[in-house]
Amino acid sequence: MLFSTQSFISFWDNAQGHIKQKVLPPTPSKFLDLGDGLGDIFKSVASERSQSGVSAAGVVWESLVCWYLNLCLAGSRTVVFRQRRELMPSPFQSALRVKYNNFPSNTESDLIAITFPKEDIYLKEIDDITNDSSNILSGVTLRKRNGDFNLLAVLDKLSEHHFSQFEIAVIQCKTNWNDNAQIPMLWDMVYSSEGFNRNIIVGTDGYTLPDLKNFSYSFITVPTVELSKFNPSSTAVKRVNNLSGGNYWGYPSRNDVASSIKEIFNRNFPNASDEGIRSRLALNINRHLTLYPYFRLD
Repeated sequence: MLFSTQSFISFWDNAQGHIKQKVLPPTPSKFLDLGDGLGDIFKSVASERSQSGVSAAGVVWESLVCWYLNLCLAGSRTVVFRQRRELMPSPFQSALRVKYNNFPSNTESDLIAITFPKEDIYLKEIDDITNDSSNILSGVTLRKRNGDFNLLAVLDKLSEHHFSQFEIAVIQCKTNWNDNAQIPMLWDMVYSSEGFNRNIIVGTDGYTLPDLKNFSYSFITVPTVELSKFNPSSTAVKRVNNLSGGNYWGYPSRNDVASSIKEIFNRNFPNASDEGIRSRLALNINRHLTLYPYFRLD
C-alpha cells in the first residue's frame, strides 16, 4: 500500500540508498537507531516547499514513518497502516467515532496501529481460516465471488468477538509542528475524557475505547523549522507534552521536548510479542531481506 503512492515511490528511489547504508548488514540496533536519523533522511530528499510539495511531503513523511514502524514490528502481533476505511474493522471505527448531537466525526488520524490478541486464529494461514470449523466466523462469507479472501469481513467478526483484547494506537504524522500540534492535543483530550455533556458522545454502536485492552494517541513530527527553536517552554511542545501515546520526532531524544521515534515501541507496543523488541528483531532480522520483500531492502 505504501508503494502505491507516487510521491513515496519517487522519494524511495532517492532515499533507499541512504537507508540501506544505515541498516545493512542488518542488526537490531541499526534497525532501531534508524529512528534517530529518519528526519535527516526525509529532509535531505524531500526538500520541495511549494504548496503541492508541502502536501506531498506530508504523505511521504507519513509513509516513511509507517514503513519504519512496520520494519521494527515485523514478526510481532502489531501492524501499522495508513488510515483507510476499507482497511479498518468497523468495531474500531465505531469506537473512535465522536458524535456531537447527531453529527458523527472521526479523528484526524494518519496512521493506525492494531495489536492483535494472542489467540491461535490470528496465527493461521488463510486456507486454515477458511477451513476453520469454530463458531467465531459462522455466518461470514470467507471468500468473495472472485475467490479472494474476504479480509475485512473476517476482521470485523474477529474484532467484534475479541474486542476487549485488542490494542489500538492512533498516530498523527505531520511535517509542521507549530501549525499542527493543537489537533492531536484536542483529540487526545476528547478520547481521554471520562465524560462530556449528553450532546457529545465518544463511541457508537456499543463500542467504546475504555473497553479495549489499551488505547493511545501519539504525534510524530519532522519540524520544518530549526530544531533549536523548540524547547520545553515552546507552545508547540507544551501542547503535545502529555499525549497518552507520547510525542516523537525523527531525531535523537531531547529531554522535555520530544522522544526519538524508536522510543514508541516500549511505550505503546509492549504487548506486540512475547519477546522484547531487540530479541524479536534478532530472531527475525534475516527475514526482512527474504520473507519480507515489501520493505525493499534487497
